[in-house]
Amino acid sequence: MKVFIALFLLFLIEGTWASIFSWHYATPFLLLTLIGLMFVSLYGRWETALGFGLVFGLLYDIVYTDLIGIYVFTFSLIPLLASFVLKYIGENFFSVTITFTFMILVFTFAIYGIMAAIGGTLMTIQTLLVEQIPGTMLVNAITIVVLYYPMTRYVTTRPVAKRG
Repeated sequence: MKVFIALFLLFLIEGTWASIFSWHYATPFLLLTLIGLMFVSLYGRWETALGFGLVFGLLYDIVYTDLIGIYVFTFSLIPLLASFVLKYIGENFFSVTITFTFMILVFTFAIYGIMAAIGGTLMTIQTLLVEQIPGTMLVNAITIVVLYYPMTRYVTTRPVAKRG
């Protein structure tokens, strides 16, 4: 229950950020909910992260898009990928920060690719690469660094064991 409350709080803060700063393509997206899900997947139980990914992905789809399923899919897949990648390269501050930041990039391209394929965006790939990605990556990398210690302590439900 405490993990759900934390993720819901991150979802609300993310929505507040989006409503205040969403005035142009260059506005960086703060993906707090996805970052929280990646921490849950890595330091909690991946099954829990999968369930919360489905719930918050559906909530994200209902609130922010007209299509159901895009964020359900990505919010479930990206935390699991991050967790399984870190299983092989090791879990420390730097590897978590770099992997989570890279997964934010994968997430951004996945959402853009799906939306471009179905005609749900007018943004060009050049606009995405030049205006959207740099700010989004920087803001989320800083957020991952700031949230690393509190989230690892908050979501750890068992001793960290290697999966697999």
